[in-house]
Amino acid sequence: MNSGKNKPAVFLDRDGTIIEDRGHLRSPEEVRFLPGAIDALRSLSRSFSLFIVTHQVGVARGFLSMPEVDKVNQHVASILLRYGVELTEIYVCPHERADKCRCCKPSPWFLQRAAEKYDLDLGRSYMIGDHPHDVTTGQAAGATGIYVLSGHGLKHRAELGIGERIVAAGIGDAARMIVNEQFPSDDDSEVEEAARILRRGGLAALPTETVYGLGANVYDESAAARVFSVKKRPRFDPLIVHIPDISWMSLLVTEIPFLAKILAEAFWPGPLTLVLPRRPEIPDLAVAGLPTAAVRVPDHEMTRRVLRQAGVPAAAPSANRFGGVSPTTAAHVRQGLGAKVDMIVDGGPCQVGVESTIIGFQEGKPVLLRPGGIPVERIEKTTGVPVIRESSLDNVENNRVVSPGRLLRHYSPAKPMRLFAAADEVPVPPPGENWFLLLRQPREEGTEDYLHVEVLSATGDEQEIARRLFAALREAEQSSADLIMAEIGPDQGLGLAVNDRLRRAAAEAES
Repeated sequence: MNSGKNKPAVFLDRDGTIIEDRGHLRSPEEVRFLPGAIDALRSLSRSFSLFIVTHQVGVARGFLSMPEVDKVNQHVASILLRYGVELTEIYVCPHERADKCRCCKPSPWFLQRAAEKYDLDLGRSYMIGDHPHDVTTGQAAGATGIYVLSGHGLKHRAELGIGERIVAAGIGDAARMIVNEQFPSDDDSEVEEAARILRRGGLAALPTETVYGLGANVYDESAAARVFSVKKRPRFDPLIVHIPDISWMSLLVTEIPFLAKILAEAFWPGPLTLVLPRRPEIPDLAVAGLPTAAVRVPDHEMTRRVLRQAGVPAAAPSANRFGGVSPTTAAHVRQGLGAKVDMIVDGGPCQVGVESTIIGFQEGKPVLLRPGGIPVERIEKTTGVPVIRESSLDNVENNRVVSPGRLLRHYSPAKPMRLFAAADEVPVPPPGENWFLLLRQPREEGTEDYLHVEVLSATGDEQEIARRLFAALREAEQSSADLIMAEIGPDQGLGLAVNDRLRRAAAEAES
């Protein structure tokens, strides 16, 4: 048995956490390890003493005998030992909860007993389980509680308290999060602090190539609820989930169509979001109750490092008040959300400047749900398949928004806004009115009566126009102008995404 002075420990619930919860197990033949459990415990055993703390109420109810429980536990220990994982001790509570014994979770008695016997550092230790009582047990002992969504975890997630704890999809994810927290992979304190905040249910504003996102642990329903609250975002509008690389897709979705694989390999990391059938571990709140999840890999190395170090995917809508102009610098986030965010990671100005292109799939065919940083023409050239282009008015399905960014009014400055086509003359402000003019490129005539003229690109370059759009809208919003007049160009290339944002920004609010 392992021991070590002041060594941290990991305490593990048994059924539903490391083995399948198959009811009252009487024999070793009934034991089934959860996928990835043995590898997870092997990684933990290198630095932690491992314990099982299990509540076997079947003994008190006459369904099991203690010898049967011991036989199953010995089998679990022997299988783990065969793979190089040694359990320090296994603790069993055989009582009814109503007996109010000192050993039944959420009592921390077993953890405290282990700490005294093996001289453990509970402050650096963890308790992992699929019931809120497991989390409470760890917290009561001074350890960190980790709630896994395996076993009965999905059933009891709504009962989970809001206090500091970690939520993971399963034992494999929990192990990765623990190792990353205890042994950071780099010495970048800003990356590690943002990762720690995400792991523990906080909110971190993260830079991407498109806009700054408000990141939260996607598995943590309380964290997702806080995102909606801070942004004042309606809960029917789903969030985009960010991952550090394509290998994490299996954590989030159940099916990846052939064309989705082609697009992911071609454009990730990059401003492309794919909407695919989701796994049940993602809470309904994060996806607005939809059977799908919107997923992407951002093209910003700093944020991908945060996600890897956090060990958890992040739901990350734009880091601003809902419906307003999206932030493309850390300063924009500070102006809009300030102290409502636990941390703002400053990764510099966003290089694309408009949100990602969102692609869904209908009978295997790609459907444009939102134009963005990857032009539709490039998607069609890559797949060799025409993209179904839905009308911007087809923004709901069965009274639900089917993907982010599809509300008719969105990305809107706090001033009236009108649009005119690039082929038309510049509208003339009435006498006595102060208008702010937003041009795609310089014009020689028609601009002299404007309070301010902002030119997005000296050459009409679409990438520069997209990159500067939201910053220019913010400048217009903060000016003394009475109205913003903005020029729109052809609906092609990145122009489709820019025009989409301008049209939604100028749309009349619903009465």
